[in-house]
Amino acid sequence: MKWIKYKVHTTTDDADTIGDILTELGIYGFEITDHVPLSENDEKKMYTDIPADLGPDDGKSVLTFYTEAPDNTEKDFYSTGSSIRDAEMNDSTPVVQPDELIKKIKKKVKAKKKYFKITVPFIEYSIEDDSQWKDKWKENFKPFRVADDIIIKPTWEDIPDYAGENDIILEIDPGSAFGTGTHETTKLCLQSLRKYIKDTTTILDAGCGSGILAISSLLCGAKSAYCLDIDPCAVEATIENASINHIDPERIKAINANILEDTSPVKEMCNGQVDIAVANILADVIIPLSECIGDFIKPGGLFISSGILLEKADDVEKALLDNNFTIIEKNTLGEWASFVATNKK
Repeated sequence: MKWIKYKVHTTTDDADTIGDILTELGIYGFEITDHVPLSENDEKKMYTDIPADLGPDDGKSVLTFYTEAPDNTEKDFYSTGSSIRDAEMNDSTPVVQPDELIKKIKKKVKAKKKYFKITVPFIEYSIEDDSQWKDKWKENFKPFRVADDIIIKPTWEDIPDYAGENDIILEIDPGSAFGTGTHETTKLCLQSLRKYIKDTTTILDAGCGSGILAISSLLCGAKSAYCLDIDPCAVEATIENASINHIDPERIKAINANILEDTSPVKEMCNGQVDIAVANILADVIIPLSECIGDFIKPGGLFISSGILLEKADDVEKALLDNNFTIIEKNTLGEWASFVATNKK
């Protein structure tokens, strides 16, 4: 499928006004790129532990958006920048030729110049064909060993020659939006899980993503796994990947839920307490999670947490101790840390 990629070059002062103009034209999804420093509150709202490195503010701003190419055979609509069609989009919004759309944008800018100072932006566009790049990431996703006896293999690759007959092969088709297990934080989790799993172990995976941790646990002999994620697409991916690995549907459940906002769906799913809860998320999520996750873990059970930058490890450790956990392991890999803690509740 072909798309038109537009880049609107403007100033940081005019960026919001340009954004309003795009919205007026039915373009609801666009990205603003600039070097304006973030406020402390903005930094806290970002779903990342890694501070934004914006560089010096040069007063320039670029708004990027996509529209469907006029010659596509599928139903016309303005793209929100995602390959998934926005259900709230107006189906009657016309798809226009790039030159015509650019003229419309500039015309609206010139109209606003009558009332306040604004610079007419420079606008460029290019034709993008998603068939050339949508699966490009797969070229760098190869089978790899994530624990002593666990190999993660994408579904489109063959079992590697180095695999032994006793190795556990986890097949995964994550899609470009979900983790593949190569990250150090996932390795830390899997190595700890492998150490403590028994054939009677029940698992709760808070923030399951593509289901790697839960499915690996089941392949290693765990009895059952309960998974949750705030993204419904992650839930679908987890169930699909469980099926790919021939996991009995009775052994794994996955729901779309935010445990920090409402614990009742999780309680209903688990129907009791689990032996091990695992969360490979972020320090700023694990800290509040430690206040409620213990309610889902049996006394003496384990909470394995990862996704923690080393500089935030002390904050996570304090939160765990403050919420009746006893830390029995702290592991590091690269710039990341993970904890294994026992539940004293």
